[in-house]
Amino acid sequence: MNIAKHSADIEQGNVGVMAWLSLNPSLPSPADSWLGATLLVERIGVFPSSGEIRRPIPDPDALLAHLKALYAQQALDVDERNGLKVIFSDWRFRARVVGSEPAIVITVETRCDAQLMPLKTAELLSQLEHFEKGMR
Repeated sequence: MNIAKHSADIEQGNVGVMAWLSLNPSLPSPADSWLGATLLVERIGVFPSSGEIRRPIPDPDALLAHLKALYAQQALDVDERNGLKVIFSDWRFRARVVGSEPAIVITVETRCDAQLMPLKTAELLSQLEHFEKGMR
C-alpha cells in the first residue's frame, strides 16, 4: 500500500468504497477473482449507497447553501471542498455541482444500514424539491 496516497485520500475525505478498492490491489490470479467479488459485495454492504443522483437545478450553489443551513448543526463534519459533504454518525451525503450545466449530483451512503439509505435519500430529494418550489 502506498502510504502517501492513502494519507492524501484521507485528507481529501475520499474514504468510500472506491478509495478502498484503489488501496487494495486486484487479486493475482483469475481463479481467485471470486474472492475479489466477495470483498466488493462486503464493502458495499458496509456502506450502502444511492449511487449518483443527478438533478437539473437553476441555482446549484444556492441549493448547497440551503442544504448546509439545514444539516450542518446536526452533522459531525461538514466539508465544502468540491461541493458539500455532510457526515453524521450513521449516514452521509455529498452534493456537488455539475461543471458543464446547471445541475447537481447527490450521493447518499449509510453505515451498515440498507433500510436507512432509501429513507435518507428520499429526505434529501424532498428537500431539493422543496427548495425548487421556493425559488418559483
